[in-house]
Amino acid sequence: MLELLTFPLAILAVAMLPRAAEADHKKIERIMKNIGYGIRGKEGELKIPKYKGKQSIVDGEESIGTTYLYSVPLGLPASKMTKVESEINIFSDGLNKPVEVEYKKFLKVHVFDEELPELFPYAELPSKYDWSVPLGKSLRGIIWHNFDHTPHMTAAGTTRFGKTVFLRMMMTYLIEHHQNNVEFYVIDLKGGLEFSRYGVLQQVKEVASDIYEAAELLQKLQSMFAEDFKYFKQNNYANIVDTKIKRRRYVIVDEAAQLAPEKFHSKEEKILLSYCQGVLSELARVAGALGYRLIYATQYPTADTLPRQIKQNADAKISFRLPSGYASKVAIDDEGAEELPSNIKGRAIFKTHELRELQAPFISHEEMWERLEKYQEPKVLEVKPDDVVEYRTEENETREDLVKFE
Repeated sequence: MLELLTFPLAILAVAMLPRAAEADHKKIERIMKNIGYGIRGKEGELKIPKYKGKQSIVDGEESIGTTYLYSVPLGLPASKMTKVESEINIFSDGLNKPVEVEYKKFLKVHVFDEELPELFPYAELPSKYDWSVPLGKSLRGIIWHNFDHTPHMTAAGTTRFGKTVFLRMMMTYLIEHHQNNVEFYVIDLKGGLEFSRYGVLQQVKEVASDIYEAAELLQKLQSMFAEDFKYFKQNNYANIVDTKIKRRRYVIVDEAAQLAPEKFHSKEEKILLSYCQGVLSELARVAGALGYRLIYATQYPTADTLPRQIKQNADAKISFRLPSGYASKVAIDDEGAEELPSNIKGRAIFKTHELRELQAPFISHEEMWERLEKYQEPKVLEVKPDDVVEYRTEENETREDLVKFE
C-alpha cells in the first residue's frame, strides 16, 4: 500500500517546490517581443536581438550589476534602437531594477543591482590629487571630471535643487586637495550671500557680489590672463598642462542670469553687463590653456543668460532639475532635466558625449567651514604709538614693525 502512494506523493512534492526565478536575459527577450523590438521575416515572424552572453559590471572590486549582450538582426533600423535607448523605463519596470541601454557593436542592456542613492555625503568621497573633481554617484559608480582635460563647465538648475551646493562642494574638494596651487575668483550675484563668507580663505582671492564689483573683478582677470598670455608666448608654452606650472585659477559665476542686460537696466548698467559677458566669453575662448577654469552657473538657461561663446567652449555640462524641456535643451543640448525627480535634491544629469544621471555629493555650510577654516588668511598685528591695536591681513601690510600671530 505504501509503495502505491510513493509516486503520487513525489509528484505532489515537486509541484509544491518554488519555481526558479526567470533569468533577466529571458525577461529582456520577452519585453523585446512585447514591444515589437525587432524585424519581421518573410512570413511575418518577429526576429528579435539574439542573446550572446553577459558580463559583470564592477566598481573597483565590487560587482554592481550585469551587462547582457545581444546581436542585432541585419536591417533593424537605427531609429528603433534609438527609441529603445530613450525608453529604458520599459526595461526598468519589467525587471524591477535600474537599467541603461546602449548600442556599441552589440546591443548592451546594463542591469544594476541598486538604485541611485537619494543622499551622497561628501565625507564618502575618495581622494584624487590630479585636477579631477567628483561630480556625483551614478549607477556605474562615481563620475569624475578632470578640468585639465576639459577646462570649462556650465551648471544649470532651478533654485533649491542643489546647484549652489554643488559649487561649494567642488570648491571644498579642490582646496582640500590643492591648497597651495588653487585660486578662486567668485562672482556671487545673489548679493554675496553664498560665497562672501569664504572670502577670508587664502585660496579665495576675491568675491564680487554685484555687477559693479563683477566688472571690476573681471577687468583684473582680463589683465591677468593678458599678462599670462605674454609669458606663455615668450616661453613657447601652448598649454599649461604641458608645463611645470602647478597653479590653476577657477572663476565661478553663481546666478549668471543677473549678467543678462534687461530693459529696466540703465545705460551704464547695460554697458557693464555687456562688458562682463564679453570678458567671460573671452576667458572661455582663450584662457583655458593658460590655466583658467570657468564654472558658469545659472538658474534658468536661455540664449541670453547662457551666451553662445561660453556654451560652445564648455564641453562639460551639468544640470539639476529645470522647469521645461526648452531650458534642458539650452543647458545640456537635450531634454531630460525637466524630468528629474522633484523630491530629491542633488539629482542631476551630466553631459559630455553622453548623458549620465547622478546624485551630487552633499556638503553643508557647517561641514565646509569645519574643513576649510584652517585655511583662513593669516592676520598680522600692528602696534601704533598711541597703543591703538588694529588687525590687518598680511598681504595688504608693508610696514616692518609687525608682530605676526600664527
